[in-house]
Amino acid sequence: MSLVTKLRDTEAEKVKQVFAELLEAYLSPAFGSMSKRDFEILLFTKLQDLDLFEQNPDLYILVSELKVTRVKARNLLYESGLRQTSVADLDEELKNLIVSPIFLQDNDKIGLEIQNPFVIDHLKAKLRKLKHITDGSFSPELVKLTPAAFIALFDSYISEKSKKDILKTFIEMGLKKDTSFTGLLKGVLKSLGKKIADEAGGKLVESVVDYLDPLLKGSIELIKEKFTDLVIEK
Repeated sequence: MSLVTKLRDTEAEKVKQVFAELLEAYLSPAFGSMSKRDFEILLFTKLQDLDLFEQNPDLYILVSELKVTRVKARNLLYESGLRQTSVADLDEELKNLIVSPIFLQDNDKIGLEIQNPFVIDHLKAKLRKLKHITDGSFSPELVKLTPAAFIALFDSYISEKSKKDILKTFIEMGLKKDTSFTGLLKGVLKSLGKKIADEAGGKLVESVVDYLDPLLKGSIELIKEKFTDLVIEK
């Protein structure tokens, strides 16, 4: 279904409201005073308001629907994110990404596939505060982190209380009592890497999310359920 067809199927009142907002912005302070670039970014955000594009759409969707180059699609994502995305939104997006990392074979790296360049910049800034760096040399959308950097990022999104509760749960499940929370995360990543290497590729993403999502959210009952079959590496 084409973008125009989707627009025609959108609720008329919603389209009228968004068009009025678009026209109001274009006429301020005078007709034609808005630059072509700013108008395109505004139009793209209004298409998002109409739910014709997600807030973080796949780049290929933008390229195919808007008939633009990959570079222009990335610029639209960056500029629109700069104008309408809060730090809390960016952190929420990163939380969704870190529960499904890619375990890379080269140099013991962990990858995060991030198509939105604005989210990538937020990740880099956050890691710099945590005294770590990223490697994006393989692909502009595949950010490679050392296990230590990934652990620091993951750890930063979990409250101290939740860490204590999680660690207590693992100790009750047989983990050594002198293990720190970062030590626990390191062991979990090692175990998941080994598990993924032993499993079929089709199970990879589901397997990682099943284990990391309960940790990130501090879901004690799910932790007890999911980690019963995972031997934590030392």
